[in-house]
Amino acid sequence: MRILSVNIVAFGKLKGVNITFDKGLNVLRQTNGFGKTTLANFIRAMLYGFGYGRGKGGTDASRWQPWDGTPRFGGSMTVEHNGESIRIERFFGATARAETCRIFNNRTGAELNWQLQPGEQLLGLTADSYDRSAYFPQEAVELSGNDNLESRLANLVQSSAEDYDKVRDRLRAYKKNLRYEKGVGGLIADLEAQQGDLERQLHDAEQSERRRSEIESRLKQIAAEKDGLQRQQVDLKSRSEQLRDMLTRSRLADEQTTRADIAELNARLGRIPPQFESDFSRCDEIARQLTAPVAPQEKPRKRMWLLGVAATLVLAGAALVSLGVLNVLSTIVGVIAGCISVAFGVACLFGVSPRVKNRDKGAQNDGARRDFFAIASKYVNTDGKDAETVRRALWELRSQYLADIRARETLSQLDPQADVDGLQNKLAETEGGLAQLTERANALLAEEVRLGEEYKNLVCNKVEIEDRILTASERRKQAEYAYNVAETVMGLLERAKDNLSGSYLPRLCKRTTELLREITASNAEVVIDRNFAIGIIEEGRTKPMSAFSRGTREITLLCFRVALSETLYDGDIPFLIIDDAFVNFDENNFVRATALLNKLSERAQVLYFTCHSRVGKLLK
Repeated sequence: MRILSVNIVAFGKLKGVNITFDKGLNVLRQTNGFGKTTLANFIRAMLYGFGYGRGKGGTDASRWQPWDGTPRFGGSMTVEHNGESIRIERFFGATARAETCRIFNNRTGAELNWQLQPGEQLLGLTADSYDRSAYFPQEAVELSGNDNLESRLANLVQSSAEDYDKVRDRLRAYKKNLRYEKGVGGLIADLEAQQGDLERQLHDAEQSERRRSEIESRLKQIAAEKDGLQRQQVDLKSRSEQLRDMLTRSRLADEQTTRADIAELNARLGRIPPQFESDFSRCDEIARQLTAPVAPQEKPRKRMWLLGVAATLVLAGAALVSLGVLNVLSTIVGVIAGCISVAFGVACLFGVSPRVKNRDKGAQNDGARRDFFAIASKYVNTDGKDAETVRRALWELRSQYLADIRARETLSQLDPQADVDGLQNKLAETEGGLAQLTERANALLAEEVRLGEEYKNLVCNKVEIEDRILTASERRKQAEYAYNVAETVMGLLERAKDNLSGSYLPRLCKRTTELLREITASNAEVVIDRNFAIGIIEEGRTKPMSAFSRGTREITLLCFRVALSETLYDGDIPFLIIDDAFVNFDENNFVRATALLNKLSERAQVLYFTCHSRVGKLLK
C-alpha cells in the first residue's frame, strides 16, 4: 500500500489542504508551526480513527478539533492497494456517534463495507502496531511488542500462529470469566463474596441463636420476678388497706364515748350465759322436730282371707297328729308335722287384726317439748307461748347477741391515742413501695413484650446456611481448579510461543544489527527478547538502551523499526512516516540515516517531514 493524496477539509490548524505524494521518498520541509505533526496524525486518523475516552488532555478527537471551533472535521485520503485506488472519507465530532467513515473503490465507484478499521484492512496492523512500525514521530513511541505484532511475526514461520492467538484469547476470556486479571471480578470473586456473605449470615444466625437463648433465660427471670412482685403487691395492698382503716378509725374515735359504749355492750353480753350458743343450737334442732309435719294414720282393715288359711292349717295339723297317734303315719312324723301346721294356723289368726303404723306423735315428743321449753326459759319468756313463738324469740336474741359482739370488736379496735402522723407516714411509705412495685411490674411487662417481638424476628437457620456455605465452597474450589488448569495451559502456550519466537527473533536481531552498523559504522550487535526489549552488545558486554545517549537510542530504534517493517512484510514495506525524528543525530549519523531512507525508498514509500535545512542524502 502507498498513499496517493490527502484532502484535509479541517483538521487541527490545517484547513483546505491538498497534498499529493509520489512513489519513493517524499520530503515535506516547512517551518515550525506549519502542521507537519498534524498532517502525520491526520494520516493516522484516516486509517484508525480516534479514541474518545476522557484523559488528562481530553479526548483524542478534541485535541485535533479545528482552532476555529468547527464541530465536524476531517477529510479524505486516497491510497493504492493491490492495484486498486481506494478513497477513505472520514469526519469526526465530539463523540464517537458523530464520527462517519466511508470507503470507496475509485475505479468502480462502489462503496466498500469493511468491518475492520481501514489500517487493519490495508496494512494488517492494529493502531498500536502501526505506531511501533510504520510511524516514527519526533518523540519515540514505547518500544515494546503487542499481540498483533507477535501474531504476524509468528505467522511468518508457522501458519498456526493465528490459531494460537485464538486459543489464547479464548483461554484468556475463560480465565477472565473466572477471575479478572486486574481489579476484582469474575466467578471466583463472586463465589468468594457469596461465601463471605453466607459466613456473615452464619455468624448472625449463631448470634441470633445465642440471643434467643439469652431471651429465653431472661423471660424466665422476668416471670419469676413478676410472681414475686405480685405477692409483694398483694401484701402491700393488704397493709395499705389496714393502715387506711386504722387511720380512719383513729380520726373518728372519741375516747369517753367509745369506753361507755364498750361498757354497755359488755354489760349486755355479760347477762347472757356462755353456753348460749350450744343451748340455742339444741333448741333450734328440737324446734325443727316439733314443727315437722305428721303423716296421716291408716284405717284399720281386717284380713279375712287369713282367717280361712288359719282354719285350714289348724285342721290339717290336727289331722296329722291323729294319723300319727293311730299309727297310720309314723308317730313322730305325724305329730311334728301336725304341730307345725297348727302353729302356722295360729300365726295367721294374729294377722287378722290390723297393724298400727304411726304412733302417736304427741306421746313421742312430750319429752322433747319439755326439754325445749326448759332450755328456752333461761333466755326468753315462755309462759303461754307455743314452740314456734319461742323459737322466733330465740332467733331475735341471738341476732342481737352477734351484733353486740361485732360492735364491741369494732369499738375495741378504735384507738383515740394512736399516732395519726405516724400512720400517715407508714401509709405513704407503703403506697410509695406499692407504686415502685407497679412501675417495676410495668417495666418488666414492656421488656417481656419487646423481647417477645425480638425473639420472633430472630432467624436461626444455621443448618440451611451451612449447607449453602458448603455448596459455595465446593463451587469455588471447582472454579479455582478450572482457573489453575487454564493458567497452566496458558503457561504451556507461552512456552510454546517462546519457542516459536525463536524462529523470527534471530532474523529480527540480525537485520537490526546490519542496519545499525551501516548507519553508525560500528561493530555493535543488537539483541532483542520476545518482549522487544533491545540491548546492545558492546565490548563483549550486553547493555540496556538506557545506558546509551538519546541519539544512539533513536538510531537503534530507527533500525529496529525498519527491520521490523521488513520482517512484517517480508521485505516489501508499504510506507514509513518520519516526523523530524533525526534532530538528535550528529551529522555523520544523520547522513547515514538519510542514506538508509533513500535506499528504502527504492522499494517503499517514505514520507519525511522536517523543519530543518539539512537534508543529508534525502534529495540525492
